[in-house]
Amino acid sequence: MYDELNHKSDSLRNFVSMFFRRKKLISLVFAVVVAVITMVTFLASPVFKSSGKILVEREVGSDKALLFRLNLPVSSEGYDWVKSEIEMMTSYPVVAQVLKELGSDDLGKGMAATVGENSLQFEKAVKKVYKRLTVENPRNSNVIDVTYESKDPKLAAATVNRLIEIFMERRAQIFSETDTYKFFEEQIRMADDRLRELESRIYEYKKEAEIISPEKQGEILLTKLADYERSLTAVQTRRIGKEAKLSVIIDQLQTGSDVDIPSTDVSDSPSQEKYIAKLKGELLDMKIQRDQLLQRFQPTYEEVVELGQRITATQEIIKNEIQQIVGQEKNAIRALQAEEQALKNSIGSINEQIRSFAKKEYEFMQLSRGIDDNQEVYSMLLKQREEARISLAKIERLVKIRTISPAVVSHEPVKPRKRLNLALGMVLGLMAGLGLAFFVDNNDHTIRSPAELEKYTGLTLLGAVDDVNKKDADRNKRSIGFTRPS
Repeated sequence: MYDELNHKSDSLRNFVSMFFRRKKLISLVFAVVVAVITMVTFLASPVFKSSGKILVEREVGSDKALLFRLNLPVSSEGYDWVKSEIEMMTSYPVVAQVLKELGSDDLGKGMAATVGENSLQFEKAVKKVYKRLTVENPRNSNVIDVTYESKDPKLAAATVNRLIEIFMERRAQIFSETDTYKFFEEQIRMADDRLRELESRIYEYKKEAEIISPEKQGEILLTKLADYERSLTAVQTRRIGKEAKLSVIIDQLQTGSDVDIPSTDVSDSPSQEKYIAKLKGELLDMKIQRDQLLQRFQPTYEEVVELGQRITATQEIIKNEIQQIVGQEKNAIRALQAEEQALKNSIGSINEQIRSFAKKEYEFMQLSRGIDDNQEVYSMLLKQREEARISLAKIERLVKIRTISPAVVSHEPVKPRKRLNLALGMVLGLMAGLGLAFFVDNNDHTIRSPAELEKYTGLTLLGAVDDVNKKDADRNKRSIGFTRPS
């Protein structure tokens, strides 16, 4: 406990010592951070906010509900239906119309009216309007708050009020367009004609190009190509093995050494190889017998001569058999080469078929994509026609909208918050100054006291004399004497 208190006391003492030792650096960093934040705060353009409120009421009288076949809302429904009104208010056409009429901080009124709605500049301006616009339904009520922020307080108020007006006008148009249903009927008829034309074209193309199922036909061609390539690899492997075997046999024949037919995994003449092996065994036995007879008799001995003749005849038979094997192997190699070439030709033919089919498949996909696109358009038109029919039937959904608090021009900016920024600047400046002071102090290895000298050197201090030279007083130099401990 005592050591812990001493440690905390030393830490506090070191912190205070470091603070006074680096106070100029801390003060400089603090002043720079506060000055920068203050300058940014006071140079930033002020932002003003204006708010307006509208009340959306739903008429659910029993007589109207009976007339229009609507169900009376229950208490569990709440005000979720207000969200649809908010979605209509923040829809792109409404916001774009406000931007075209009033402009924004990024796109002036004149420029907004001249640039096209499809231009990139206009789209960026609309996205920024969305960022500054807030439309919400607080406390689950039937009141909608509309808030907009702008550098121009008059523009902020005008944007809120005009947004509410355009929303009410557009809402009335949405639910009162009597020609919408007929328009969608005409568009659906035209889309149906286009679909029939495209289907006829793709049928004729499939008939002409002999395409039944592109995916399955492509898989069949790729499977055939893979099978041929596997067969080609197997044939090449057999040919290379036979060529190696034949090369070994020919080398042995040319050198005149005893021919040893190498074994292979698959041989075309297994019986001949066994026969040759049997003849070699008999030849070896005869040579041994002859050598034994020569030890006792002369070479002219009748039995020795007979064995010699039999040895010569056997060697001739072995040679003829080997020659036959060589011929057979050569023929087999030529057959494998012919099979290999045929497989290569077949692979080339299949590759050509794949390239041709890929071209046909691409053209087929282009036609199919046209059908898919038109089917999507057709489905969309059917859906929009149904929506138009429902909109006409519901007669504006029996909702009334009233403005209860129009937006007014605000003279007090909401941004920047100067006092808060200055307070944060002071805190950040102090933290940055202390942090930099700690960093500099931890990387400073100067010995500042006799105790530190004894700690780092392990020597006993005899005395210390302060340097009173005025020019070097700020460096805190000392002349120190010490001796080695006994």
